[in-house]
Amino acid sequence: MIIREAITEKQSVVFYLDNSPDCSGLEQIDVSGYQKCIVICDEYLEKTWWPILREKLEKRINISHVEYLSASESSKSLESYVKLVDILAKFQCSRDDLIVAVGGGTILDVAAFLASTYMRGIAMLMLPTTLIGQADASTAGKTCLNAGYSKNLLGTLYLPAYVYNNAAILNTNSSYDLRQGFSEIFKYALLGSHKLLILLKEYNRTPDNDKLLEIIKETIKVRMMIRKKDPLASNFGHTFGHAFEKYSDFAVGHGDAIAVGIAMALELSVIKKIISEKLKNEIFSLMRELKLNNKVEKGIDPEKITEIMLKDKKSSNTAIRLVLIEDIAKPFETSGSPFYSVNPTYMQNFLSEILHNEMYFQKNHWAELRKGI
Repeated sequence: MIIREAITEKQSVVFYLDNSPDCSGLEQIDVSGYQKCIVICDEYLEKTWWPILREKLEKRINISHVEYLSASESSKSLESYVKLVDILAKFQCSRDDLIVAVGGGTILDVAAFLASTYMRGIAMLMLPTTLIGQADASTAGKTCLNAGYSKNLLGTLYLPAYVYNNAAILNTNSSYDLRQGFSEIFKYALLGSHKLLILLKEYNRTPDNDKLLEIIKETIKVRMMIRKKDPLASNFGHTFGHAFEKYSDFAVGHGDAIAVGIAMALELSVIKKIISEKLKNEIFSLMRELKLNNKVEKGIDPEKITEIMLKDKKSSNTAIRLVLIEDIAKPFETSGSPFYSVNPTYMQNFLSEILHNEMYFQKNHWAELRKGI
């Protein structure tokens, strides 16, 4: 299955959706026009999926070097980025060459930032090996590094030339990794697709790879639709979620943080009369059905969370800006803007109340969530 998407005439991407256990679909992607490629790969995949992918890729292009990185947030640092730039320079990488990223969201993020900035842009092939990579990190050209007090503070908008999504690879994802991906997919369903919610519920009852490919296909469609309106309009739950990630020093997974961030955004939306209590409860019921996270660690400091939220890329010095929904598949908008502004003092008071509600916290919760790894 091939999906072609374009933001502008000069920004386009081709998605290849495959289900072959041997990744034979990768051979459909013609990268023979590039002189060589440099590969940025998750070190965990060195002896698992990378040899299989390498065998297919080498039939199409010369692989000059493979650089293995840890799939941790430390790889999304300026120090890691500079080392990668030096590697590209060492192998005399040019705009006639290709960068190949193999791994999950973290690897895709840093490799995409590298591709977008080296020589003002070099072509890229993404081979996502996690659900969050296939459904989110590879789908809309948002590249990023962490810096200072904020997650994803540095970034560009740069689409890969090709993305190869293979559902068979996802069969080896842990339950923890799958939950991170389904949390992001659930977010896209709430922002733009009743169909995606139906697909998620069907897959939850009887999972199979064909259904999973349909879910990824629909997620790409919604993701690109939102991306064309505003690159940040997909950040439902992210202003809260990124703050929980940073506060916990990334002890909580991205998808788990976003899921509870969505819950917080819905609670605020009820107070602000943007949505009804009935709709909130309906969505909470769906989250429980899909086994998504809806709690935080006990003892989180509301003041520090508010400070981190103020440093979010959507926020200003005086207002915290959130992406919200008015209904399922109906994002909130005001005067043409997809963002809802909240006074920081109000936000801190809201968090002080919500984070002391036993419904939302649990002792050692971040560690409990990671037991599925």
